[in-house]
Amino acid sequence: MRLKYKILFLSLVCYFSLSAQQLMQLNLDDALRLAQTQSLQSFLVKNTYLADYWQYKSYKANFLPSLEFRTNLVSYTNANQLRYNSVTETEDFVRTQTLNSDASLMVIQNVGVTGGTFFMQTDLDRNENFGSTPYTQFSSRPFRIGYQQELFGYNEFKWDHKLEPKKYEKAMLQYLHDVEFTNMKTCQYFFALAMANMEKEMADYNLQSIDTLLNIAERRFELGTVDKAELMELRLNQNNAQIRVEESLLQYRKEKEAFITFLRLPSEIDPQLLLPEAIDLQIPEEEALRVALDRNAQMIEHEINVLSSEQEVAEMKAKNRFQANLSISYGINKADGYYDYNNDIPVNGSIGNVYRPDFDDYQQLGISLNVPILDWGKRKGQFKMAQSRQEITRIAVEQAIQSFEQEVITKVLGFNLQYNKVQSASRSDQLALESYQLTEQRFRKGNVDVQKLTLSQQAKDNASLKYISSLYQYWLNYYEVRHFTLFDFRKNVQLVEDFEALLKN
Repeated sequence: MRLKYKILFLSLVCYFSLSAQQLMQLNLDDALRLAQTQSLQSFLVKNTYLADYWQYKSYKANFLPSLEFRTNLVSYTNANQLRYNSVTETEDFVRTQTLNSDASLMVIQNVGVTGGTFFMQTDLDRNENFGSTPYTQFSSRPFRIGYQQELFGYNEFKWDHKLEPKKYEKAMLQYLHDVEFTNMKTCQYFFALAMANMEKEMADYNLQSIDTLLNIAERRFELGTVDKAELMELRLNQNNAQIRVEESLLQYRKEKEAFITFLRLPSEIDPQLLLPEAIDLQIPEEEALRVALDRNAQMIEHEINVLSSEQEVAEMKAKNRFQANLSISYGINKADGYYDYNNDIPVNGSIGNVYRPDFDDYQQLGISLNVPILDWGKRKGQFKMAQSRQEITRIAVEQAIQSFEQEVITKVLGFNLQYNKVQSASRSDQLALESYQLTEQRFRKGNVDVQKLTLSQQAKDNASLKYISSLYQYWLNYYEVRHFTLFDFRKNVQLVEDFEALLKN
């Protein structure tokens, strides 16, 4: 009987600890709202979307004018360098000791259609020569405008314009998918706790029932209406019921901690779950498949994969040809400060002089070519590999879409059948309970043996657990269908999100 006293002690400890806790009634909708507002899973979902959002903003900013300031603060040189001597008209190695500084302010505008870049720039350079004849030089380009791009080549901006909006569209849909995935996880935690609570209550009920029946059987044994084998079997059932109370209590506390941790509830909360009812809802298979193909993030992902494979082919095709680069710019510049070889004296420059009128014109035009002549088929091989990967991607996408369609239909069919299963499990639960109660009454009267009583009790417990399990499967299937379709079939509306509000929060 030591185990019985131990169970009683544990029950008292549990009772007093629960009395110090705060009871909190929760239905499934309450749990879903808490999961979406304060669970760590919801924070992960939101920050995953924010990372994709800022990537898209970075792409958009790439086509807006940018302002850059570049400077070389100090560059010191002390070495023999080749310099042109205008007096002797020869180039001589001269020991030089110089200190250079330069600064540049540039406005850059990328052009998506052509893949080139416009720029406007202003520069200022300072060069100080040391040695026996020190002097200072200044040079400025107050204004320069130019354009540069790769001709007949791969336009990265063009493909970014195709891919990045698709990636952001996928990110928004993926956020909604992740929200529904959070709902699915909440269902798992909710019904796991409900199942554990049911098992705990059944274990307590069964132990109390067996204790009562054992007392009756012991009195009947003294009267000779119950044999010793039945009495021993009932005592064995009592011992197993006591063990089951301990095990179910441990499992309940484990599931409760997991539920509280997932929803980030205070530790003193004691959740009292209210089971939801199944709804007689039939989802049209064709409608579910249509909205799933229209709004599922996997479909956007397939489009991105196809575009990425086309991008790779275009890039390899461009590299397989000759490459040409164009650079053109026009502006004004001026320099001040030099060494007067005729008079053999240095003339210091002034920063003010390089910004006074009478500027010199500045023009620059450059066209460069890179023509592959012999590379032993390297570029051609890369192009053929890109084409093969494109075909593999196309076939893989077709297969993935077919598998996706089958999975959606299967999920919808499963959900449509689950309501009847819940109703059948509910009726079985009620019938099994009534059957056990009748069997228990007959046992009290001596009309049923222990074995039939045990089997009836097991059938009752299994029917109750099967009902909760079928109810859990119903709601899990429902949120799985929502996860695939991003559609609320109860309200007959698309699932949407106020992303502007999400960004503000």
